[in-house]
Order: sequence, then structure tokens, then C-alpha cells
Amino acid sequence: MLGYISSTRKKSCYACVKSKRRCDLGYPYCKRCFVKGLDCKYPNATATPREPSSKESGVVPGDVVLRQTTPDFTFSGPTETTFIDASADIDAFLFASSESSSSPEDIPPELYFQADWSVEIIPPPSPPPSTWTPKIVIPAYLNRDQTSYVIANLLGFVPSMAYSGSTIFLHKNLYASHEPREYQDCVALSALYLTKAVRNRGILANAIGSKISGLVSKSATWSLTQHLAAVQALIVYQAIRLFDPDLDLQAAAEKDNDLLELWSAHLWKRSFNESQSFGTPFESYVFRESLRRTIMMSVFTRCIWSVLTKGGLADQVPVLARLPFTEDLKAWKCGPEDWSARDSGSGEDDDGLVNYGEWSVQWKATRELGELDAFGKLLMGACWGKDDPRLLIDSVD
Repeated sequence: MLGYISSTRKKSCYACVKSKRRCDLGYPYCKRCFVKGLDCKYPNATATPREPSSKESGVVPGDVVLRQTTPDFTFSGPTETTFIDASADIDAFLFASSESSSSPEDIPPELYFQADWSVEIIPPPSPPPSTWTPKIVIPAYLNRDQTSYVIANLLGFVPSMAYSGSTIFLHKNLYASHEPREYQDCVALSALYLTKAVRNRGILANAIGSKISGLVSKSATWSLTQHLAAVQALIVYQAIRLFDPDLDLQAAAEKDNDLLELWSAHLWKRSFNESQSFGTPFESYVFRESLRRTIMMSVFTRCIWSVLTKGGLADQVPVLARLPFTEDLKAWKCGPEDWSARDSGSGEDDDGLVNYGEWSVQWKATRELGELDAFGKLLMGACWGKDDPRLLIDSVD
């Protein structure tokens, strides 16, 4: 954050007063409003924290004392309500900490952890049968084969970035017109990783640490596209450091899982709150689906680290189950020339979306392996690989 309200004018922001909560007097928003995405305003500040004029001019109200120049990326822990405005219809689980999502007492009553390898989402008892939500079974624990399979796929992001500049969560046409610096750095470091040897491990470790520090220092000025590229880059950096023990970077990487979590949450919020214009429906799909899959892989990365460190517990399952993506996996392979030939329904941005939990149940009913691309096999391998070993073979691309 940029500052705090000075001691001579100490008064909580309106949102904290209304909720009868302690306010840390942070500016341009206190930590509670920052986490919850609330409009943070102070009664005695000479300018409101979110006035465009103060942002554009860089003028800081006289009642504010500066305390640092970069945003505060320390995650504050579990929230009481959704990080996003309720009207945006965003999943509140995305903005809960890893600890809270793995604790039974913090999970809503409609989520029930089974004793075996799954979580069952059962309908609440109060609504009539016609309004009950469908039963969804998804994994809560991964066995050794599933874990090895998912880690291999996460590490597969690195050669994919080095050789093609794309991954299962970064479309090949995403940065066709402009390549953000964050993206270029990630491609370069991915190529360096492929030359990994004893002599250059220190160089690789320092380079990744330097790039992450650079991301932090520039994060306050990111455009939405730069923000997306930064989260994508951090996913790749985390995959390298968390899942390659030869580098001995796991301790440093574990600390940055909170950073990845928070940046992903902010990216998700921005994608709903900031309007974007695209030249064609194809460009809109490429950006929005890349963003949706990026959020998915961000959660996946942290979830698999939980599996390794918490006895197989996939502690982000409630998040993953509700994250959406485009149900038509073949759309991802389309280029601009054949996009218009698709039978894509209404053509709206959100047309044909499905969440992970629902899709996994639908797939189990058909078990058509041929319809899955690398992205689909990763999702299904993590979900049903214990029951169907075919899912755990040759999906890294």
C-alpha cells in the first residue's frame, strides 16, 4: 500500500465503521477493503482514495503519510466474504487462503470430504428438489501416480514456453500483436532452464529471483495484459523452483506461493471490473480463455505443492471445482482463419463455459479419452487418474 491516515486524523474508513471492524488506516485502501474489493473512503481525507483525479495526478491527500512505494502483497488470510463484489458472481473460494480452504470448519456445509480420495458436493437440504444443484465428485487427495503425472505436466510448461512460446494456459495467438516484457523474460528463462547444468544452476536461480523481484517492483503500473503475463510467468517460475529439487529453491518458492495466490486473485477481479475491447470474437476468446486457464493453473500449481507437503491433500479442491473454462476444448487449437467456421453457439464471451467439477462428472459418464487434449487430460488425470490409468499416460506436450 502507499500510506496510512496520519495519527492526527485517525478515523476508520466508512466500510470498516459500517461493519464494526478494526481498520488499519491503510491508503489508498485499508487491508480489509483491499482483500474484499470494497470501496475504501475516509471521512477526513482531503481526497477519496479512488478518485481518478488523484490517481492521474499522483497527488496524495494531506492526511496521508507515505510508508512504501510498492503495493503490499502480503496476503491477510481468510476473508469473511467474497473478494469480489457479489454482483460479479465470482467464486469466493478463489480468495481464501490455502490454510482456510483445507480446514473442514472453514468449508461451507454443502461441501463434504469423503474418507477416500474425493470430495462430494451435495445439495443443501432446504431448497425443493427442482432447485437442487447436481452432485459433483472431485478429488481431495492424490495418490503417488497422480501426483507424479501432474508434476510432470507442470514442469512441461517450461519446454513448451522455450520452444513455442505457448502452453496449455497461454494461447499461441495471445501475444501475436504485442509481446509483454514479462512474457519475453519467461520464454528466455525457460530456454535457460533447458540448458540446466551444475555450473549454471546458480545463474538460473539468481535470474529467476531477479525477474520475480522485477515483477513486484513494477506491479503497481501493470496493464491488465501485463498482469496476465506476469501471473503466467510466475506460474512457470514456481513450477521450476517447486518441482525441481535439484535446484534447491523450494523454500524460496514456497514463500512466493502467497504472491502467486494474491496476484491471481487480483487478476481475476480486474478481468471483471475493467472493460476490454477486442477487434474480433476470436481475439476476445483467446484473451479470456487464456486468463481463465491461467487462474486454473495458478491454483493447480499451489494445490500440487500442498499434495507434496500435506500427505496427499489437494487443499485447493473447492477452488478448482468451481473455476470455469470453455467446454469445447477443440476451440483452443483454432487460429483466426478458421475461428468463424466453428459452430460456437451465440458467440458471446461466456458462451459454452463449464466449471471443472461439473465437467469432470460429465466426462466420467462418457469416458471418451480421445476428446481430451493435454489440458483436458491434466484435469481429468488429477481427478480420475486413480480410477482410469489411461489418463496418466503421454499427456505432456
